[in-house]
Amino acid sequence: MHGTANIAEQAGENLRPVRLRNLRIPLEIGIALAFLAFTLAVSNLYGLPFSLPSGERAAFVGVHYLYPLIGIAIWAAIMVFSRREEIAATFFVALPAYALVLLCHFNLKLWIPHLNPALWDETYWATDQAIRPAIEASMAIRTSLDPVIPLESNFYMIGFIVLFYIAFGFACLKRPESFRELVLAAIILQIMGSFAYLVAPALGPFLYEAGVEPPATLAQQSMLASWQANVAGGGEWIAAEGGRQLTVGLAAMPSLHAGGSFLFLLYALRHARKLAIPFALLFAFISLDAIANRWHYAIDLPVGMALAAVATWLAVRLVRRRDVSAPAKSRTA
Repeated sequence: MHGTANIAEQAGENLRPVRLRNLRIPLEIGIALAFLAFTLAVSNLYGLPFSLPSGERAAFVGVHYLYPLIGIAIWAAIMVFSRREEIAATFFVALPAYALVLLCHFNLKLWIPHLNPALWDETYWATDQAIRPAIEASMAIRTSLDPVIPLESNFYMIGFIVLFYIAFGFACLKRPESFRELVLAAIILQIMGSFAYLVAPALGPFLYEAGVEPPATLAQQSMLASWQANVAGGGEWIAAEGGRQLTVGLAAMPSLHAGGSFLFLLYALRHARKLAIPFALLFAFISLDAIANRWHYAIDLPVGMALAAVATWLAVRLVRRRDVSAPAKSRTA
């Protein structure tokens, strides 16, 4: 009987760590859930409705952000059928985590006028005026590129989407071991950007002058009208229009387009040197266009780049720490 009890006790000890490991929340999901909890707490504290994308805005979010990850999910399914379940699991975790973070990000961005109504546009405009020749040079260079990249093309957005597709596609196909690092960096950047928007918010230099691309000017006027309606209507307007207007929140400081494209460039320098030159060119164009179209003050760009560098640094260390700690726990279990 005593021997049987020892065997049962040993079996129980062996099963316990297995159960704990099975319940272990992936890092990306844990971060996304923590960000969701923060966002819902803000929603409850300030009485601001939490919106889900609807109609054309849902389609926009999909094209801009989620379609690449849907493609990644398809690739993950291929990994499952190829019996590469470990890689597939990482891909499947990325999709809901990143989607959840984006949803919270856009809600916080929509709430900015009610969380911190003090705008810093005059201060940032003064910094632009201090380097006015650089601003005018950016506008002149973008105009000169019209025969190659038409001013009507909206390549500011398309170029960013191209970077997104190529970076995540490369990570899937060529460097799956680096995929988690890239996704985690993108998630952290979106979260840090959400917090940074609240520190010293601004709408953008288009308030003072038009940019060089007519479509961007029209979009800015539409987004400004939505911002004004948001300020006037408060929670009632968000409850009625939040789903359709989820992605129209204005926030110039920092530039997450410059930050995101810089993040992809940093990834290329670490893991895909052949992509470094085209990524650098796309990053340069997006940064130039952000100023020439008057989406951003010049000071917004280095702040976005700094956030991208910090996000990359954190992602690398978090992934390494998780990869190192997991085997250690297995050995001690």
